[in-house]
Parts: sequence; structure tokens; C-alpha cells
Amino acid sequence: MKVLSLISSGIDSPVASHLISQHYKIIAIHFSHQPFVTSHQEEIAKQLCKKLNIKKLIIIPFGIIQKEIIKSCNPRYRCVICRRFMFRIAEKIAKKQGCKYLLTGENIGQVCSQTLPNLINTNKVTHLMILRPLLCSDKQEIINIAKKIGTYGLSIQSKGCCGLVPRFPVTKSDIEIIKKEEKQLKIKDLIIRAIKNAKIEDIS
Repeated sequence: MKVLSLISSGIDSPVASHLISQHYKIIAIHFSHQPFVTSHQEEIAKQLCKKLNIKKLIIIPFGIIQKEIIKSCNPRYRCVICRRFMFRIAEKIAKKQGCKYLLTGENIGQVCSQTLPNLINTNKVTHLMILRPLLCSDKQEIINIAKKIGTYGLSIQSKGCCGLVPRFPVTKSDIEIIKKEEKQLKIKDLIIRAIKNAKIEDIS
């Protein structure tokens, strides 16, 4: 059975992929934050996939969506809205790739999109079952696994995800406010555009 795994250039998602890869075939999806970051993070994602023996990586040009969110939405809700876009796109990619599950490295209690209310409101945009093997893990435990499997050295080269995290991100998001903010965006058009411009990398 195949699983679509969200792979960033950070520490958590490669560890999550490693844990699940023992039981399922992994196809990775990376949301590229260019032009808000350099291509370095994309390269790290490729190297992480190689280290994890993941053969296929789908790269989504997410910066085009982030630009619209920055322009139109309340900064406090930026991370939750971004995450909801990721899940919408991932669901469509998962269907094309024959994946029944979506895997993330989310860890409850962290700021931005990973508090319990924000996770719940992110889930609402997809019918896919979400696998979160690190949900209740201690951060040091995750780091220890990353070191053991050889991904830690790559992940720490990354300087955060996108640099667009607001100073005071909402931690207890309200779904009605989220929907109101998202009405300012052409959601379907942005998703179609991002998927149309996706790149598929065969990792050797």
C-alpha cells in the first residue's frame, strides 16, 4: 500500500517517513517555498529522500500560493491557511498516485499550525486519513531517531521552512474566521496552477 508523505527540509517529517516506510511504500511531496527561500531547501528534500530510499518526489511550487495569502489574509492565520492548502493539494496528488493515506511529521503542541485546534481545522479540508506517527513524541526523541537514521545532519542545514511565520500566529483558530479569510482567495485556481507546475523527481 502507498502513502503520500509530506517532506520538508526539517527534522520531523523525514523521521515520520522512516517509521512508516517499514510497512508502506512512500511517495514524497515537497512544498517549495521559493522565492521566499533559496533552492537549497528543495535540494535538501531530495537528499533526504535519497537517504530514506524514497524513489519518487513531487515538488509543488507553493510560493505562488503564499504570495496570495500574504497579500489577502490576516497574518495571524497565515500558517493554518497555508497548511490547509497543502492538504488540499496533497489529497489531489494522492489520488493520482494511488495513495490512500497522507503522512506528516506534525508534533502536537508546537506553535503555528501544530496546536490541536489548528490540526483539527486543517483536517477539515481532506477526506484522506492522516498518519501522524510523531504526534505525541518528545522533540529530543525525534532528534535522536534523526541522528540514528542519518537525516539529522541534512535537516539542520535548513534555516526554517519559509520565513513567513507571523510574530503572533493564531494557536486556537476559529473555523469560521478561516473560511472568511479564504474567501478572499481563488482557491481552486491556485490549486490547479500549483499542480500544473509540479515537478516529479525520480530519486536514484
